[in-house]
Amino acid sequence: MKFWQSVRFRTVFVFFLIVAPLVVFLIYNNLYATRIVRDQVSLHYNNLMAVQVRANDEVLKSTYNFLIQLGIVNDSDLLQVKTLSPEDPDFTLAKLRVYNRFVLDTSYYKMVDTFFAFSNKDNLPFFATQDGYKSPELDAFLKDYATTIAYRQKTSNEQWELVSIPGASNYLVKVVGLDFGLYAGALLRLDTLNSVLQTFDVGPEGAVYMVDSQGNVLTSGDPPPGQDAAFRAAILHQDGSVKSIRWNDKSYLAFTQPSHYADLHYVIVTTEPYILKNLPFFQKMLYFWIPLLSAAVVTGYVLFLQRFMFRPLVSFIGGMRKLGRGQFNVRLPAYPEGSEFSIMATTFNHMAQQIEELKIDVYEEQLRVQRAEYKHLQVQINPHFYMNSLNIIYNLAALKDFKSVQKLSLHLADYFRFLMHSHRTAVRLEDEIRHIGHYMEIQKLRYLDKLEYEISVSPKHLPGEISPLLLQPFVENAILHGFNQRKQDGTAFRVSIVSEDDPLEPDRYVRLTIRDNGPGFPPAMLEDLNNGTYLEGSGEQHLGIWNILRRFKMLYGDEGGISFRNGDGDVGAIVEVRLPVNRRAMLEDSGARQPDEENREGTAC
Repeated sequence: MKFWQSVRFRTVFVFFLIVAPLVVFLIYNNLYATRIVRDQVSLHYNNLMAVQVRANDEVLKSTYNFLIQLGIVNDSDLLQVKTLSPEDPDFTLAKLRVYNRFVLDTSYYKMVDTFFAFSNKDNLPFFATQDGYKSPELDAFLKDYATTIAYRQKTSNEQWELVSIPGASNYLVKVVGLDFGLYAGALLRLDTLNSVLQTFDVGPEGAVYMVDSQGNVLTSGDPPPGQDAAFRAAILHQDGSVKSIRWNDKSYLAFTQPSHYADLHYVIVTTEPYILKNLPFFQKMLYFWIPLLSAAVVTGYVLFLQRFMFRPLVSFIGGMRKLGRGQFNVRLPAYPEGSEFSIMATTFNHMAQQIEELKIDVYEEQLRVQRAEYKHLQVQINPHFYMNSLNIIYNLAALKDFKSVQKLSLHLADYFRFLMHSHRTAVRLEDEIRHIGHYMEIQKLRYLDKLEYEISVSPKHLPGEISPLLLQPFVENAILHGFNQRKQDGTAFRVSIVSEDDPLEPDRYVRLTIRDNGPGFPPAMLEDLNNGTYLEGSGEQHLGIWNILRRFKMLYGDEGGISFRNGDGDVGAIVEVRLPVNRRAMLEDSGARQPDEENREGTAC
């Protein structure tokens, strides 16, 4: 019975149908409100951030354009700086006038921290800052920049370079060549670019900062402890400008916007609980109390049903399953007199007692039938081999080849001696192989140099047990069909038997392979053998193979197996027997054996 067809499931399911819609509606309403608030706040933060980033990029672009204009306007001061010698007094005066212009420009470009210029004639930069304070660190940086860095700059693109000045903040720098070895540039403090975003309310665990493409923080102040380098890298590698990320058991909302003019990313991080702090208190409590209350009601209801209904039902079902597995001594406990379960228990116990008595009789009858079927399968043979053997002896005697007659008689004696014990359920693999050897020697005397065989069985496999005449019919089948139907090309017909440990489970199975160089199995027969259709037939046309498959199924069940295939180019038939190791035959003939039981030979197909 399926779980959803049980009384337990249907009872609880009906209860859920009654209370679940209300619970789902309340939870959905709360989740919907939470999602709306989160989406609106995220949209608001993202839009404000995008506006500020565009404004900052516009500053970078306009500053770059200003530097470009310095190189193309016809300005006498700049022309003098370009053409005059540093020793000329007018050169110094021209630099002073350019400096004064930079001072005026800093009042217009409020976001620009420093305008500077230098000539490769003297490598002495002159610059103007917003506050007028010329720090030694800035002066040293510009001198170093003028002598070692500026000459490598590509002045044709709009990208700004990230630099760090010792004792100061991180900056963006841009240098433009004005021809004749004169360069002009600007410095922008990253903290200044980030000043507007710093005013955003992100909570105590939030942060606003700038990072480069590797996630290194570029603005002043350290992020909260949880927002380490791995956290920042995770944010930068996610798609989209708004990201929801779970980190160290906390839910964060992260907003990122890249700059188009520098290796720079603006980052705003806040926690989801913080942006939802203004939700109504009752609505937030629903998120916890409704599931808890629902779980408590369902738990109480299920415990009530468990005690008065489910426990007796489970006991009854368990008893039925044990009875189905053959445990006929199972009995149900007694229940209060007059209840439905008391009647069920009494009826079940009475039925189990009757089945126990009946099953013993049926089981014994099945054993007798199974033994009879197994013996019948073992004795399904024909007398052809007897007649062929006698015919060979007659011909050898007529030729007066007495040594061959003696040799054949010994092989026949051993061959028939094995058949006299074929009523046994299991024999050693060594005995079966020896029996096959006698059979092949007899056939070699018949076919002389037209037949060859090889037996290569590992000594460690010989003590294993096998059903009598399980392999010999395959060898006989190879000679009867493979030899007779093979195109004669002057070579001998060859049969080989090889044993090896099973490649997949060497501790459980031994693989025995019987191979010949005949024409192989017909395609239709090979398909029936491997898909199980052949075993379902009666075996009237191919009794030997059907007999072996039937006996193997009875002895070993689903363990091991027999497979059939043809060799490369469909030349030669190959039979592989996957034989269980360390396991005796499943059917043991424990009854008395008839002393004069007739011995017979296994039949090939």
